[in-house]
Amino acid sequence: MKKKVLAVLLAGMMVLSMAACGGNTDGESSSAPGSSSASTGGQEYSSQDEAGGDEGESSDQGDSDVAAGHHAPYEAKDMGGRTIKIGLWYDIFYDSEFQTLEDITAAGGSYDNAETAQMQLDAVRAVEEKWNVKIDYVNLGWDGTMSSISTSVTNGTPDCDIYLTDPQFGIAPVINGYAQKLSDIAPADADVLTDEEVFTRMPVFGNDDYMFYGSTNVPVGALYLAYNESMLDELGLEAPEVLAERGEWTWEKFADYCSQLTRDTDNDGNTDVYGYGDVWTMTVQGLLASNNAMIAGSTTEGLSDPKTVEVFNFIDRLYNVDGTARPYTDDWNDDLNALFQNKVAFSFVQFYQLVGQDIDYNVRICPAPQGPNGDGSMTPIEIHNCYFIPVGVEDATAVYEIFEELNNWYDYDTSYRDDPAWFESGFVDEEQLELGYTEGYKANADMLNYVTNSPVGDVFYGVAVRKDMSVSQAIESYKQQMQDALDAMTANLK
Repeated sequence: MKKKVLAVLLAGMMVLSMAACGGNTDGESSSAPGSSSASTGGQEYSSQDEAGGDEGESSDQGDSDVAAGHHAPYEAKDMGGRTIKIGLWYDIFYDSEFQTLEDITAAGGSYDNAETAQMQLDAVRAVEEKWNVKIDYVNLGWDGTMSSISTSVTNGTPDCDIYLTDPQFGIAPVINGYAQKLSDIAPADADVLTDEEVFTRMPVFGNDDYMFYGSTNVPVGALYLAYNESMLDELGLEAPEVLAERGEWTWEKFADYCSQLTRDTDNDGNTDVYGYGDVWTMTVQGLLASNNAMIAGSTTEGLSDPKTVEVFNFIDRLYNVDGTARPYTDDWNDDLNALFQNKVAFSFVQFYQLVGQDIDYNVRICPAPQGPNGDGSMTPIEIHNCYFIPVGVEDATAVYEIFEELNNWYDYDTSYRDDPAWFESGFVDEEQLELGYTEGYKANADMLNYVTNSPVGDVFYGVAVRKDMSVSQAIESYKQQMQDALDAMTANLK
């Protein structure tokens, strides 16, 4: 379903904008929230694109077999004609206002697959009849969603029964006690508490009892290590993913590759291509995961964890000792896109960066090199927009049940729901696609980028940009600030 792909894409774009600000007291910040579409390499994905898949595509699986092994339908409750409101910042057309596909297009919406679009409309009608409700997706806008949460939710009289939020502003009501626990309101056999085929819980500093998102089998929010295949081929370097299969793709091997790939290609006496380069947030996230480390995976700071110390020592090696990481420019887009401008050989990338690039060389992905405490089991957290049901919503159990049934319009047959075509377009061959799925499913639960007043950017800048602090000095200076930031955010998270 392209809507779901879009939602994750939007979150990825927005979080990258947010991350440019986080912890960086030296560089400039950028932020571009509120867009209802996201441009990736010249191709625009509109928030009004609703259903994915090829026109006329359908599943061969019979209805009688689809729901086998799942909980029985919820017992209906007469909701007295109540309108269930879902607040978000873009348009969704599958609610009680729209009766036909023609109604959707007349309102400016669109869809790729008439069959699945009709299935979603049919699910609305079924929910309306069963529960005696109306469904209303309320486009509050980006700022309007934040305003509604900060006023009505905090006053205990929420405007909406459910909110879809970007992590930038969705985590705050959770950690401040304004979101209801899923384990309190959802039935014990609810999908979100069991199979997670319709909804998946989102861990917030180790607690996954508040936020949830639409499940997907397509990991479009994943972070990958990518490389310029031509640069490696020119030096006769073996593909890193092949080394990884043999257990030879380690930090040491990566450092060796970066040394060989850092060159003066035009012989003017200046290095113009580096082995590695990226924005600081993705550098830290990617290398943390490669060493099985998390800084904000729980309510206890992991900045001073020995595994994290190893990560910053390795960053110090790349930027200062070996000089094989491209000097940080503080131009977010320049650092972010260096891989696609022939400036570096390796970079961590969000999936959307792999799509639609106008370049004349292949960009391939590989597992991150394993650090001394890494085992290849972890990649950075996937980026998702998340729902929560605020405190003050009447009959929250029925609200959850209705919303689950509405979202399970495919009756557990996820071949209707998940459109892999856009994901597939980001990879150069089938082996790369398979690796994309494999690595994408390893996401951890580190909430590092969402911690208000996190000092991690200061640690990176002190070590790798200003170069005026040793790793031990930086971590010792900022570890208590990291714990204080976590304490402030999680005081009401029980």
